[in-house]
Amino acid sequence: MSQLILVTCLIFISATHAGTASVEWQDPDSYLDIRHSNSGKLQFRKSLFNQFEKHFSKLAQDLPDDVELKIKVTNLNLAGDVRYSFAMHREIRIVKHTYWPMIEFEYQLNKGNQLITSDTVKLKDMFFMDRGGSFRLSHDSYFYEKRILTDWFDKTLQVMVAEQHDLELEQSSD
Repeated sequence: MSQLILVTCLIFISATHAGTASVEWQDPDSYLDIRHSNSGKLQFRKSLFNQFEKHFSKLAQDLPDDVELKIKVTNLNLAGDVRYSFAMHREIRIVKHTYWPMIEFEYQLNKGNQLITSDTVKLKDMFFMDRGGSFRLSHDSYFYEKRILTDWFDKTLQVMVAEQHDLELEQSSD
């Protein structure tokens, strides 16, 4: 019986949060570093953009169901740098402290037709290799970049949505 209640609660919790996200990639040819060492430019971009779009969608699932996050990525610099390896006879991405991840974007957070907030954001993590949750233990592509996005989402957007919700409750009780 307790398992049934737990499953029912989990279904209810997931049903109450299902925000959406849309991502636009503005002028990717001007991005600082979205090079890959092993695949063609177009194939890599498609895969890279797909991974980030999935990540933004995953984050947005924690928003209320009537909230939409619109992102316009204006610059991206992946962790590491692509260099030619003479030993391997091909290019490889070298990840060192000096090649930190950075992403710049504009966002809008809308609830229905109402704009909650919008801003231009530049995120970077110069200490990305010194933080907990080592990349070596993760099989997730773009772990470092996704981590700074998740941190921003949790510390900024989730707080704004909670404040907006509290304000709405306060106004409705007056």
